[in-house]
Amino acid sequence: MRIKINGRRYSFTPNKNTIYVAGALVVFILLGFLLHSCNGWSIRGAKYEDVLLEYPVKQVRPCIAPDGTPTADYFTIYPPKDGDKVIYLTFDDGPSANVTPKILDVLKKYRVKATFFVLGHLVDKNPEVIERMAKEGHAIANHTYTHDYDYIYSSPEALLEEINRTKDAITNAGGGNAYADVIRFPGGAFRDERAEYKQMLIENDIPYANWNCMTGDSETKTPIASDLISRAKRSSKNVKGTSLVMLMHDAGAKQASVDALPSIIEYFKGEGYRFDVIKRK
Repeated sequence: MRIKINGRRYSFTPNKNTIYVAGALVVFILLGFLLHSCNGWSIRGAKYEDVLLEYPVKQVRPCIAPDGTPTADYFTIYPPKDGDKVIYLTFDDGPSANVTPKILDVLKKYRVKATFFVLGHLVDKNPEVIERMAKEGHAIANHTYTHDYDYIYSSPEALLEEINRTKDAITNAGGGNAYADVIRFPGGAFRDERAEYKQMLIENDIPYANWNCMTGDSETKTPIASDLISRAKRSSKNVKGTSLVMLMHDAGAKQASVDALPSIIEYFKGEGYRFDVIKRK
């Protein structure tokens, strides 16, 4: 083999070691390219959904909803009537001054009621939004006061304190009948998760609600409305039975949830679902 360097010609005969080194170099370059591609892979859109089909497992778990016995499945004890398809739209982490009123506008336009799992400290900041929710017939439920995992999960007593503070905030802002008397754990509570906290709820007769489908609006910093609509449809098809509890968010950065909501409502209306709220029966 001949090569030319700086105008001079050199010749050499490659042996096995030369071939091995060259092959290893090619493999190393290919591995480096693949690693770079994986690290730079966008987590939005169809690729993300394909990879995380089984995550979170929450989306295929039955929803536990208020029935007076927090450990029981609400839809097992109180199943819808034959042929009845019901969807519960739920919004966590509000109320916000900019996004929640827009969501309320959409719900009003479509004459749909929803359940808002609110944070107490935001209720204190936006009492007029809670007052509007109550007047328009939505369920106002409890998502703790601070949403601070380190504190609320430091002990069952800390969680109970947060629940009571938020309940007081809701009733102060919306009136005595505004409180739906249901909580949702920050992060959810499925299977055996948060067992000691669930036991505290049982002892205090406080029901809680999870979810069984979602839009995925909290999984990226910049969600896209079309992706949320696709995820809502897709995750709903994984649910066994005819009752859907859709997880969404109405925090201040969730404009995409506002943009996606009309299409989500229209889709599930077209699929024959009626809309209802989660509250203490």
